[in-house]
Amino acid sequence: MIDLSLLNETTEILAPNFSPEEIESLGKIIFPKYNGHKAAGVKNHITMSSRKAANALVQFLNTSKKTFQLIKLIVEMDDSTLNGKSITIEGLETYLNKLAKSGIYYDFKKRKLHHSKKNALEMINWGTLKDGKTYDITVMSLDIVGNSKLVKKYGTKTMEKVYFRLRSFVEQKVLDYEGRIWNFAGDGGLIAFTSKNHVTRSVLCSLDIRATLSVFNIHPDIPIKDNITLRLGLDTGKIKFFSDTGHIVSDIINYAAHLEKSGTVPGEISISENIKKELPTKILKIFSDKNMFENMNSYSTV
Repeated sequence: MIDLSLLNETTEILAPNFSPEEIESLGKIIFPKYNGHKAAGVKNHITMSSRKAANALVQFLNTSKKTFQLIKLIVEMDDSTLNGKSITIEGLETYLNKLAKSGIYYDFKKRKLHHSKKNALEMINWGTLKDGKTYDITVMSLDIVGNSKLVKKYGTKTMEKVYFRLRSFVEQKVLDYEGRIWNFAGDGGLIAFTSKNHVTRSVLCSLDIRATLSVFNIHPDIPIKDNITLRLGLDTGKIKFFSDTGHIVSDIINYAAHLEKSGTVPGEISISENIKKELPTKILKIFSDKNMFENMNSYSTV
């Protein structure tokens, strides 16, 4: 048996995406003798709504301890066919995200469901994104200012210790805002956010990193006297996801990286016009320095 709220979420994903007849067919795939009317306690000649049919199937399979099979089937029905009809499941990412937060996630490569909160938190796809599909994603590019000079002054080995501690510092902040580090190569990296309110969460995360970097710099474990200064650039839009994030090709990623490296002064954060459009006024007031970068408006903290 799984949590009642997740059973409700499973009903909610089924009802708008499948007709009562299709829900019956799903039940028979898992349980060949399944009868939706009998499960719902109504006579065969009575027409059921999709919601009633979905609730009956969810409750029946939960009692039969086959809920995981239903969740797996729902995920695998996306972009497939059922009874000769093409199926696209709206809201699937949101549904999978809720499952992942409860410790249940679907491994698209192995086509298996797993139950592990730790793994779900660490998965590069949040336990919800499917290779080859396009999603709304916000990316943050982050870089140490003057890294070459620091390496020359303190040496590679010492700076590698700084990089390690910086990644740990950034990673904790990113997880607090439900983001993921897609790449971190020593002096900087690429961070991604998706799902509900991802634009706002990404900007709040960048502001949190900037605000608490001074605490990082005075920590006794940081083996250099110079303060670390960062630049951060953010953009948002449609990105085709792949688990091998190093091979994702995207204008959104490119713009965020270019904006950070060439359009942001040390110690500050720059956001694209796409980001600005999604931010609440209260946050937007912080980005009062308007500029033109690569023929697009950008906005920076001052």
